[in-house]
Amino acid sequence: MSAFNESGSSDLAIYFGDFLATMASWTFPAMSDSVLMARQQVTALLSNENSIDLDHAIAVTSELVANSVVHAATELHVVLERWQYMVKVVVEDLNDQIPVMRSMDVAVDSGRGMHIIDKFADLWGYELTENGKRIWAGFTVN
Repeated sequence: MSAFNESGSSDLAIYFGDFLATMASWTFPAMSDSVLMARQQVTALLSNENSIDLDHAIAVTSELVANSVVHAATELHVVLERWQYMVKVVVEDLNDQIPVMRSMDVAVDSGRGMHIIDKFADLWGYELTENGKRIWAGFTVN
């Protein structure tokens, strides 16, 4: 449950292993319905993947997409990547605002997304791109 970004010193290859394949990718508009659509697509693709916790992967996918819809408000891309030791969910958008872990406030109805991602993903992080950012979450393959 660690966060890594381009300024981090950790070599992620020791966690991910070799890149094997892009399992799937989808493009969604910045609309609330995109959260459900992404969740359905990821569920359909990973439902036979017994080596990861599907409920955690779906919860994290929902939060990553919802955060992009709310905070980036741009078209977004969801990519599933298969690595030697992990399945990685990536959400790319056209906003360069980095993710922020807000303090937990039970009186507020929002601000828990990054905490959910941090709790359920084995690793997560982000990279700034030429046109925005990529936020990713990795799930260890058992």
